[in-house]
Amino acid sequence: MFGFSDFAEYRRNEQDLNRRAEQSRVARERKENARRKATEQRTAERTAERTRQADAARTARPRVA
Repeated sequence: MFGFSDFAEYRRNEQDLNRRAEQSRVARERKENARRKATEQRTAERTAERTRQADAARTARPRVA
């Protein structure tokens, strides 16, 4: 069956494939979470910078020529 000499070898191979698939899934999730977190951080930094600039523009004294 499928080139395996016995069912035990087949099960070991199947379990190994399942373990590898699970490790890959976890790694993908971690990578996606890190990417999402970095995006959220950049968005927060941009928003804070824009708010700071808007506040500075509102409170700045007009220039007199």
